[in-house]
Amino acid sequence: MLILGSASKARKNLLEKVGLKPDLVKSPNILEDEIVGETPLEYVRRIATEKSKSLEVSDSDFLITADTVVIVGKKILHKTECEQKAIIQLKLLSGRRHKVITALCVKTNNMIYCNIVKTTLKMKRLTSKDINNYIKTKEWVNKSGSYGLQGAAIGFFPFISGCYSNVVGLPIPRLLSM
Repeated sequence: MLILGSASKARKNLLEKVGLKPDLVKSPNILEDEIVGETPLEYVRRIATEKSKSLEVSDSDFLITADTVVIVGKKILHKTECEQKAIIQLKLLSGRRHKVITALCVKTNNMIYCNIVKTTLKMKRLTSKDINNYIKTKEWVNKSGSYGLQGAAIGFFPFISGCYSNVVGLPIPRLLSM
């Protein structure tokens, strides 16, 4: 059985686009707090692995979990529900390069296999009007970095180096190779 360990609709849609329809979707319930001194790579790997460990599955099942973060320098831009925080994050990203890092885990036969995928993006310089119009879309809600590449924000990025689906939340080419 194929199980997606994520409540993310975007991850489920990505799987279905390549013909992998999850038999079951389970939402992990873990704390996602950073540990002092933890690097962004250590953070995403730990969170994705904890998601896998938190969900009980049969040995013959395949469980997919992931954690995706936006990184500026060494700072993680976490998901937000707050308009003010989203505006701050978008202003921070405006005109700059940043990375999106996903830790992807597949659990089967009581073993967890984990891979890290990085994508580099450059956001155009956003005007106040760009930011205000995007905030009105509500697409930023619960998104790392306060944007969803699969929506209206696609127009913000003149440069993307790496895996597009990684930025959406699940690096499909890497998953298929696992």
